[in-house]
Amino acid sequence: MGIFRKAENKLEGLVEGGFGRAFKAGVQPVELAHKLAKEMGDHKTVGVSNVYVPNEYDIYLGEADYGHLSSLSESLKVELANYIVAFARREGWTLVAPPRLDLHRDDDLRVGEFGIATRTVSAPAEVPGAAFSPPPAEPPPAYAPPAAQPPAFTPPAAQPPAFVPPPVAAAGSFLDQTLLYQEQAPAAASPVARVGAPRASLRGQQGEWELREAVTVIGRSRRCDIVLTDPNVSRQHAEIRRQDDGFMALDLGSTNGMRVNRREIKQAVLQHGDRIELGTTELVFERLP
Repeated sequence: MGIFRKAENKLEGLVEGGFGRAFKAGVQPVELAHKLAKEMGDHKTVGVSNVYVPNEYDIYLGEADYGHLSSLSESLKVELANYIVAFARREGWTLVAPPRLDLHRDDDLRVGEFGIATRTVSAPAEVPGAAFSPPPAEPPPAYAPPAAQPPAFTPPAAQPPAFVPPPVAAAGSFLDQTLLYQEQAPAAASPVARVGAPRASLRGQQGEWELREAVTVIGRSRRCDIVLTDPNVSRQHAEIRRQDDGFMALDLGSTNGMRVNRREIKQAVLQHGDRIELGTTELVFERLP
């Protein structure tokens, strides 16, 4: 996202309103990124506890610019979507669903002119991930902790590593985040919580799940205990562990990190009502009677 940020001051005032003319030369992706960020701020909605911004964007280009950028369509939409997520997080804004972008041809626009239309649309709970980041053709292997792992929480330094993370890609790069992790082969199933242990659940827009196991893995992989369709969630993003009479959330080295009550952390002891953010998905932790 560095190249976008450097160009923002230079582009300020050059492209204003729903439609504008940037240069006599063709439209560049950095100009689109700057204008998308401005449209987010211009169309934000202030809620009781969150500031909501649009998550769907239609980009209109003239014949020449459309012919040039449509050849980069899929990669460009991934890069711009990553920029939108990172910019919204930096400003403290909330996306109700993963961002979606589409390019359209408008023959009334000249070279260097473009327009952006915005919408705020919630994704259905069972709809697969956004179009710019399709799920893998084959289901990845399931994550499971080692067979000898006890139900109680063990500090991360004493555990064998559960996965091998490669270098994390910078926001806005063309690297497909769906290829960032190497998952281990299936091991023994997670141990079941002991009889009489405290009960809790996670609740979000995609459903509600009771935390029945000693270890509950959350991610985009279809073999996780809780599967999220958010493309900004890693295959194995985080896990909830029972610790004595409580619960602890741990980040599994995810690309976009984990936030608890809007603070980015690696692990945290959970209290009733805590809000856990994974990608653009928010889950509420609740203790059950």
